Amino acid sequence: MTAGTVSPRRCAFDWFAAATVVALLIVDLFIERGASSSLYVAGTVALLLSIAFFVPPFYLLKKHGEVEQGRSYFETNRLVDRGVYGIVRHPQYLGYILLVVGFTLRCQRISTTLLGVVGVLMFYLQAVREERFCLRQLGANYAAYQAKVPRFNFVLGAARYLRRAVAGST
Repeated sequence: MTAGTVSPRRCAFDWFAAATVVALLIVDLFIERGASSSLYVAGTVALLLSIAFFVPPFYLLKKHGEVEQGRSYFETNRLVDRGVYGIVRHPQYLGYILLVVGFTLRCQRISTTLLGVVGVLMFYLQAVREERFCLRQLGANYAAYQAKVPRFNFVLGAARYLRRAVAGST
């Protein structure tokens, strides 16, 4: 598969993952929530945090990924390792996972928990599949990036990012 081409299997997989987010949003809007206000607040925090991970990549990939004129932001020709990409390798998928977790915690229902588990699993598998693609496309550069930036652990990623920034400024 080359940049810009999408297999029918991948497309169906992506649609299913997106459908879980939409279903959770609808449930969050229309179904009575559980009684735990702590879980509701934690879910709201996850939803707000998700914005920090799934919005910036649109800009970063387009600006720093050497995208050809008229092509989509995700058709990068260069590894982007700055901004949120310097903290986690898959900020958009992490953002979507946080959306799923946020809606799941806010709803507090068995059905949404099951849907949430499926959604998290789908986005996780997408990230793993994308890493294989990136290794084929970018080779050793991507392997080195994998060694220094965690897949999803943004706490560890932020600590490493700050350590690299401090080391670079001395």
